[in-house]
Amino acid sequence: MDAAEWKRLVEGTGCPMDVPRPSSNDYWDLVAPLSVSSLYLNKNQAYRGHCMLILDRHAARLDQLSAGEWAAYSTDLFAAQNAIMRVTRPDHINIETLGNVVPHLHWHIVPRYQTDRRWGAPIWTTPLSDMPDVRLSDAERDLLLDELRRALAP
Repeated sequence: MDAAEWKRLVEGTGCPMDVPRPSSNDYWDLVAPLSVSSLYLNKNQAYRGHCMLILDRHAARLDQLSAGEWAAYSTDLFAAQNAIMRVTRPDHINIETLGNVVPHLHWHIVPRYQTDRRWGAPIWTTPLSDMPDVRLSDAERDLLLDELRRALAP
């Protein structure tokens, strides 16, 4: 990506994570909208329960949030990671905000299991094309989405 393209995305022009976002696409399925963000289940389930919490307004970095937005986004993250932990029961969980590919504020919430292929190391590999791609059956995916939605319900 060249500097002009990066600048355009940072400013929010043509950002693929800006609202309105599709509830489902090649990368995710909507779990639920929260207060200032929405939780999506990644289509790639190499790490069962891997979700993204995407801020609903465009911002590329945490320092671009007001104190109130940061508090609300943190509350959303707390609720999302607790729901994922209850449903997937992993051995550990990674929570990362990167934005190196798409500069729109989002958290990767990645359950980790002692049996996973990269236990003890970050999940990210370079190049990204070397990352494992695991897809659930439609029935498994629907069940996981339903369990996550129930875990988020008040």
